[in-house]
Amino acid sequence: MNVFFIGRLCNIGGCESFLYYLSKIYKNFVVYYELTADPLQVQRLSQNVEVRKWNKEIIKCKRLFCNYAQNMMDYCEAEEKIHIVHCDYNAVNFKPIIHPNATKYFGVSQRACDSFYEHTGIKCELVYNIVPIEKKGLKKKEGLNLISCTRLTSEKGGWRIDKLSELLDKHKVKYTWTIYTNKNVHFKSKNVIVKQQDLNLNDEIEKSSWLVQLSDGEAYGLSVVEALKLGTPVIITDLEVFKELGIEHGKNACVIDMDVKNIDYELIKNPPLVDYEEPKSTWDKYLSKKGTYNPNDPVEVRVIKRKLNDVYEGKSYLKGQTYKTPKHRASYLEALGYIERVD
Repeated sequence: MNVFFIGRLCNIGGCESFLYYLSKIYKNFVVYYELTADPLQVQRLSQNVEVRKWNKEIIKCKRLFCNYAQNMMDYCEAEEKIHIVHCDYNAVNFKPIIHPNATKYFGVSQRACDSFYEHTGIKCELVYNIVPIEKKGLKKKEGLNLISCTRLTSEKGGWRIDKLSELLDKHKVKYTWTIYTNKNVHFKSKNVIVKQQDLNLNDEIEKSSWLVQLSDGEAYGLSVVEALKLGTPVIITDLEVFKELGIEHGKNACVIDMDVKNIDYELIKNPPLVDYEEPKSTWDKYLSKKGTYNPNDPVEVRVIKRKLNDVYEGKSYLKGQTYKTPKHRASYLEALGYIERVD
């Protein structure tokens, strides 16, 4: 068994997409989180692999893969303890944390590997992310519809959305721009619409003329690769990692500078047809497509809230009572803080 560890499973984010995509292909791992987990993220992830809250118990596994948080390395008996680098540390305001028990380092792009080495002197093995989306492309889109799916944290360049929309309005470009995010934000242009984030926006991305991602930095850019595989070109900032991934201005992208000044308005009005292949991933070396996990296998749980009305079971349970429920349901209720595992 392999274990992937993360501090928090957030309601939107690159690490969360990374884990979900791995779970769609590989079956011989468990995901542990330590602090909090978004129930909807847990709900979709636990259909493929087991998801559990970690309470500082000793974990035995073949390989431990840590994503940002590395606390489990002190409590894990594993053949290998691997730190996965998901960040371009030259583009953010924090430095990498090195755990003394780590035995190996992976980087999700060469850019991630290089930035980590520059800050630590430690070399990473390049293991590209996997994006198991059916490749589509070469399809003309109707209208000019832009889409963004992003956290809108400081490094994701929210101010650039205002700047780009202002310039598009000024040049009388007719467009709509829908931003799916987890924040209640407002943008100046009436052409920009903010909607609540959703975990499955592939249909909306495929129908859009452009996906827009205007980050300060990316270690990979999963949403960008998702869009390209769905046949949707991307409007992106001029980042080294995108060049590494084979994303080119005029071919499958409109690349703008970090100050949002060199806008190719004609290209934006005439999106290119996209036929994209991402770099090959090598996760097959470390994970197996075979596994024994069944989301419907029963597991015993104990109620830790005053009362639990389990609509799935159609029953009510008092605090301290134990009962059996499918593993995927246990993971969901555990994320909500209603139960704890008995096993």
